[in-house]
Amino acid sequence: MAGTLTVEVVTPEVALWQGQATSLKSRTSDGELMILAQHTPLVGDVVPGVLVVASAEGTTYIAVDGGYLQVASDGEGGTRATVLASVAQVAASEEAAREALAALVPAEAEAE
Repeated sequence: MAGTLTVEVVTPEVALWQGQATSLKSRTSDGELMILAQHTPLVGDVVPGVLVVASAEGTTYIAVDGGYLQVASDGEGGTRATVLASVAQVAASEEAAREALAALVPAEAEAE
C-alpha cells in the first residue's frame, strides 16, 4: 500500500468518513495544512472549519468544531490521517459545510 493515504474522520459517536484519499486539507492553529501520501508523521490541533477530503470518488466537505489530527504510517508503507472531532457534519458542498459550521460554532461563523 505504498503511496496511499487513508483518511478517517471520527467523533465519539460515529466514524463519519473513512477511505482512501488523495489529500486532506485542514485548518490548524498554525495555519492551513495539506496532507498527502507519505506525509511526515505529526500530531496537532484542528480549529473549527471545513475539512476537504479529495478522493477518486470526488471531494467531501466536513464541518468540524475543532479537534485533533494525527498523521502516521499505516504499517504497510502508506499514510493514515485521523481527525478526531467532538462534533462534525458531512456536507454536499463547501458552502453547505460552511452553513453547517455556523450551526456548530456560531462564534466562528461570525468571525469569518
